[in-house]
Amino acid sequence: MAEEQKGKEEVGSFTDSLRDIQGEYIMLTELYEKEKSYGQKLSDMMKTLQDEVDSTIQIRPDAIGEQCKEAYLVSEAVVVLVDNAGNRISRPLFRLPASTIVSVIEECTPELRRLLFEKRKSESGKVRSLERVLKELKKAEATFKQSRRDETEEEEEPKDEIKENVKEEKPSQKEPAQVAPQSRPSREGFAFKGSFGEKREVPGISP
Repeated sequence: MAEEQKGKEEVGSFTDSLRDIQGEYIMLTELYEKEKSYGQKLSDMMKTLQDEVDSTIQIRPDAIGEQCKEAYLVSEAVVVLVDNAGNRISRPLFRLPASTIVSVIEECTPELRRLLFEKRKSESGKVRSLERVLKELKKAEATFKQSRRDETEEEEEPKDEIKENVKEEKPSQKEPAQVAPQSRPSREGFAFKGSFGEKREVPGISP
């Protein structure tokens, strides 16, 4: 009975150990996935920032953790290593070990901050220049519109005066013309000229 009990205890202990190992493996796998995911996200963030400044950033060889002569972070978040023989090796940042990713980001952050500040300063100057020109154009546009309105008003005023003058000078209704009566010829002044029939001699009347 004692041996049987001991065997059961050993089997139970072994089974518990397997469960523990399985649990540790699952947790380790999850950590690996998180490490990979976080490394990818950090790499994408560096890619976005570096694309904005459009510049290659030099990295100290010690930050890489590998024997190399030079190291750079170039576009697309790619780390370029130059070994002692002058050979170039390119590796995506997210494929480097987690400790190297963190070290590279810490190494590049000050330079990224400086480059972003310089670019923002440059863009700020451009915006101020555009705003100044825009204000001047708005003033010129307002002056031009006012000038056009004044010209339009000046052109309309003479027309109104002409219309008023025409109304004032409109001729009044014509009065009927007075016709002077023609004088009829008096009988004394009437002289009949001509003859009716044949001319006859009328005997004179003796006294």
